[in-house]
Amino acid sequence: MIRHALAPLMLALSACASLPVGTAAGPTATPVQLHQRVGSFAQPTQDGRLAALKAQLDAAKLPYVVEDFAGKRTTGPGHNVVVRTGPETGKAILLTAHYDAVVLPDGKLVDGVVDNAASVVSMIETMQRVAGRTKHPVILLVTDQEELGLVGAKAYVEQHGTANLAAVINADINAYGDTLMHGLNNGAQSTGITKAVRDLCTAEAMSCLDFPQYPPSDDLVFSGAGVPTVSLGFLPKTEAEALKVFLADPAAAMKAKTPMPAILGLIHTANDKIEKVEPATLAAAAEVFTSLVMKLDTDLP
Repeated sequence: MIRHALAPLMLALSACASLPVGTAAGPTATPVQLHQRVGSFAQPTQDGRLAALKAQLDAAKLPYVVEDFAGKRTTGPGHNVVVRTGPETGKAILLTAHYDAVVLPDGKLVDGVVDNAASVVSMIETMQRVAGRTKHPVILLVTDQEELGLVGAKAYVEQHGTANLAAVINADINAYGDTLMHGLNNGAQSTGITKAVRDLCTAEAMSCLDFPQYPPSDDLVFSGAGVPTVSLGFLPKTEAEALKVFLADPAAAMKAKTPMPAILGLIHTANDKIEKVEPATLAAAAEVFTSLVMKLDTDLP
């Protein structure tokens, strides 16, 4: 069942495949189907996660390129996966989400569904909805080795540069809850994309929360290169508020014995399980990403 707070957003983009450029298509999958796709990333190896990603892109009929890079793994190279739709020329709107997961001290790979298969699945759904409907190219970059120091994102920038990027939307931790979080620490050049997020929150009457200090992810690679960037995530409102306080001054929060936000005891642990992922949040995240892409496509020159 869709959460009441998410219901207006879930109805925002119910369109058919015959819609013209400038109008996104409606959902291609139910929330339950999205949830099942997230679960397929729970694999014992990073290669298994890559295979799950490729299978979903094949099923979605989204052509992709696997770009290898040296990376930091002793077992072999890293593998970014790149999907492109829209015009062949012009500055692109880049969507990013990492698909790799953390290796625990005992050598086992966490399931990595909250962090970050949920975001990947919602981004793939977004690409299906916007394909062929934008005046700007739209690129989905699914990065490897984010957990090893944003390595895949850095490799992409090293290979492609950023001159042809108009904006970047990064997704990390979009698995449960009904409050959209977004960071404010991506530089002055990101004022416009931040305003677009806030406008979307107002238009859809969403619960949203901005973070002066947002958890680091691949977004920092692109904003550090001067590209307008925003990083997005979902959590329950009380948990999001607790995380904002904790990140603002971790030392003070610990000194005051402020309870650690639950999400910090979930990610990068064996507790990151599919049971924590909420189908309604996956669908809501896809709606947000789609709406933001289409808004930027209209607003950007």
